[in-house]
Amino acid sequence: MVMVPSDTMIVATDTTLTPVMVESWKHLQSLNGKYAHEIGLLQKEPLKKRLSVLLSKKELQDFQDRYKVTPPIEIQEGVLFNDGCKPHNCMEDEAAIAIDMKKDIIYIGIARHKNVSIYSEKSDTIYPGKLKQWMKKFMEPGALTK
Repeated sequence: MVMVPSDTMIVATDTTLTPVMVESWKHLQSLNGKYAHEIGLLQKEPLKKRLSVLLSKKELQDFQDRYKVTPPIEIQEGVLFNDGCKPHNCMEDEAAIAIDMKKDIIYIGIARHKNVSIYSEKSDTIYPGKLKQWMKKFMEPGALTK
C-alpha cells in the first residue's frame, strides 16, 4: 500500500504579481523622447506585423494618414504612447498609439472628424491613462470648436 499525504496545501508567503516587460518590446525602451517618423516606429517588429493583424487595410491607412505630425514618443511605467494628426487638421483627424509593454497589448485610436474609434488586441478595454486622456479631448463639449 502506498501512502499519499492528505495535506497538499503549500503556504505562499509572497503572492504579489509583478508584471515584467515582454522581451519583444524591450528594444522600444530607448525610444523615449524620439520622434516616431525619424526612427521608423511603425516599421519596427513586432509592431508592424501586429498592426496589420489588429487593423484592416483601410483602418491602417486611416491611422497612417492621421499619424503624420507627432510630438516625441513618451514612455512611462512600461507604456509607450504617441499621437499625431493630419497636417493642418489637428483636433479633427488624429491618431494615437499606446503599447502596454508589460501586458503585451497594442491600442490604436483613430479620430475621424472628431469621432473616435479604439482598437485593441485581446479586446482589452482597460486603456492606458495617456490614451484615455487623448480620447477625452474629443468628448469635452466646446473643447474642439473651430
